[in-house]
Amino acid sequence: MNKSVLKLFVLFFGYLLVSSGLFAQEDPSVDTIFRSVVLIRSEGFSTENKTQPWMKKNLSTGLGSGLVISKNTILTNAHVVMDAKQIMVRTGASKKEYPANVKFIGYDCDLALLEVTEPGFAENTGTLRFAEVYPGLGSDLLVLGYPNGQENLTVEKGSVLRLEKNRYSFSGLDFRNVIKINANILPGNSGGPAVQDGKVVGLVFQISKVGRDVAYLIPNDIIQHFLTDVIDGKYDGFPSLGFTFQSGAPISLKQVLKIPSEESGVFLNRVYPNSTFSSTLKEKDFLVSLDGLSITADGELKQQGVPIPLIDYIESKQLGNKISFELYRSGKKYQAEATLQKNFSLDLYREVSDNYHQEAGLVFQPVSRSFFNSEDGDLDSSLKYHYSYFIQDILYRYTNRDIVLSFIFEDPENAKYKKYKFKVLESLNGVVPKDLNDLKKIWKENAKGFIVLRFRGMDLPIVLNQESITGINIRVKKRYGAGYEE
Repeated sequence: MNKSVLKLFVLFFGYLLVSSGLFAQEDPSVDTIFRSVVLIRSEGFSTENKTQPWMKKNLSTGLGSGLVISKNTILTNAHVVMDAKQIMVRTGASKKEYPANVKFIGYDCDLALLEVTEPGFAENTGTLRFAEVYPGLGSDLLVLGYPNGQENLTVEKGSVLRLEKNRYSFSGLDFRNVIKINANILPGNSGGPAVQDGKVVGLVFQISKVGRDVAYLIPNDIIQHFLTDVIDGKYDGFPSLGFTFQSGAPISLKQVLKIPSEESGVFLNRVYPNSTFSSTLKEKDFLVSLDGLSITADGELKQQGVPIPLIDYIESKQLGNKISFELYRSGKKYQAEATLQKNFSLDLYREVSDNYHQEAGLVFQPVSRSFFNSEDGDLDSSLKYHYSYFIQDILYRYTNRDIVLSFIFEDPENAKYKKYKFKVLESLNGVVPKDLNDLKKIWKENAKGFIVLRFRGMDLPIVLNQESITGINIRVKKRYGAGYEE
């Protein structure tokens, strides 16, 4: 958009915005609002199927929007710039594109900060303030962005439908605060701001798959947590609760565990290892307060009269912060302190790996979420079950990560092993590999003799000798172009 067209655009929408009462013309100017939003183009290489990472990687182009939060810094979604090899940004006031680099990225909150180092970028941009409170239900707002990578900035009018907690689809794991809105949002709007009264109230990050003209914003409390986190030069993420609990209401259970009937709190079911409270809390403890705030029987804290779920209170703080608490154990009341950290077992769910090891037409990969996002129809349901209980039952005490036979390149000598696909590898020549690197090491140490592979749920092992392994490797390389490690 050239400057003359932008001027007409600003005049027209300035009249519209002021007359609609969405924000005053003087604070900030309409021109500043429009200049605060940029178009983002990213290029990278990816495979369509993470469970087949040996496939040729294709060049892909991502399109999105971003919010300028300082002269050379842009806030956008993590999914807009993930795995990007090149990022270019452009304002609506200029046709010039500027290279940008990812400075920080948070996959668990779908946010990223980009930095533009080339001079001249700030001359065509503006910045906005963040609202200090959530927008009211039913209130109007404006969503700005570049849907489908269009050249010109688009402004859509929307309204607030609900303030809720929802799953962030990018990670597939995290339930965080969102603002549900009614607006005509399209791909490419991701990373663009929603503005009300001249201030940013959230960032577009996902579109509803079931509701027409329904989208979601990342609210400012999540954004501010991310921005505060990176002040020290690195992104750490959100602390995790680290335990499961049940209602503290049952009087009979309190009597059995010698807890005063008038005390309010929750009973702990499980405390996960390597988490915030793993060294201070135990199963059957009765937790009654955090930071001096009493806990209700339903697991809520009351802060200034407002009920806050335990998980929300913990996640509102930064990793490394101290937290004090009170509990009952065996009839006695204790006070303690802990340092907030991540839940190691939950982070295992986040792993998405394209690392693999191939020998004899057999492809081995660490079990990760990649398998459960796969469209492979014959995915073994027992693998899903095992993956869940690998964490829930703390099976990672015995191995860092289970290895699965993820693919078999067809060859006359390994065709009989089709039923072993998606089975978990138990041992290689009697040794349990701790991870994929350990598997490669053990295989190499036994390469001159027989390779004996045992799998969970299969009575008979796969047995290979060096001659057959070499033959299969050569044929697979020739037929499929898939290499192997020599």
